[in-house]
Amino acid sequence: MGDRKFLRKILLPIDGSASSLMAEETAAKIAKRTGATITVVHVVPDTLSYEKLDYHNLPRGLVTEFLGHAEQEAEKMIGDAQALFLKEGLTVDARMLRSADPAESILEFQRNGYDLVVMGAHGENEKDPYALGSVTKKVLSHAVCPTLVVKGVCSLSDLLVCIDGSENAIKALDYAVKLAEKMGSRITLLHVLDRKLQNFFPDLAKEMGERLLSKALDEVGEEELKVDRRIEFGVPSDSIVEVAEKGDHDLIVLGRKGLGNVRRFLLGSVSDDVSHKAKSSVLIVPLKETT
Repeated sequence: MGDRKFLRKILLPIDGSASSLMAEETAAKIAKRTGATITVVHVVPDTLSYEKLDYHNLPRGLVTEFLGHAEQEAEKMIGDAQALFLKEGLTVDARMLRSADPAESILEFQRNGYDLVVMGAHGENEKDPYALGSVTKKVLSHAVCPTLVVKGVCSLSDLLVCIDGSENAIKALDYAVKLAEKMGSRITLLHVLDRKLQNFFPDLAKEMGERLLSKALDEVGEEELKVDRRIEFGVPSDSIVEVAEKGDHDLIVLGRKGLGNVRRFLLGSVSDDVSHKAKSSVLIVPLKETT
């Protein structure tokens, strides 16, 4: 494809956690292969943060001292990130944001023409190594651009792209193909069918699945692309996580429909479930934002 406009700007929220450091390394790998620029952002609390936590009765001097310390820590995090990218021969823009809600601040900032958000799965105080932290979960659910949640240093060498025939899955496949071209990645297409079809119509079900995968490649103009193809039967989210783990795929790619105001806090989709359960890093490509 050779699409130079495919990935130009990466937004990298950082918080100093081990998960965040892995996101920095992953973003550097992507930037080196794509030529994308990176903007590092760290959100520090503002006075409103303490008022919401009922800390407004603390002496103003103590609050000011704490906020000053938070800004010093932020400057160190940003400086360390800049040093990492400098070592890799990359330049980076750095921003310190102030907000009572880090996720909302990141979501607002990513609307400034970013092509990809790269962030760690969880913060320092969230101990599950694979489950999503609260900030990451909110950003992942509502970002208007593709979001890569890093659960380990990710080379993006082996992509598992999940196809269900929907428009959002086709968009995710198109993004994955372009990313794979830049990163030199292998691609495996996966379609999961209901187990009942396997019980009653195994051959027909497999044939239907193969046709769906071929149609997906045709729709993104890559019918000649050499990819591995897998048809599985079972619960989609469970099957995707199992295939990714057994096949050592380092990135799972899924589509997601845009969330409107009514569905803003509803969970339970396949992309939600996979994002929480998978040990692999996960890239969610939204279809569009709805109202």
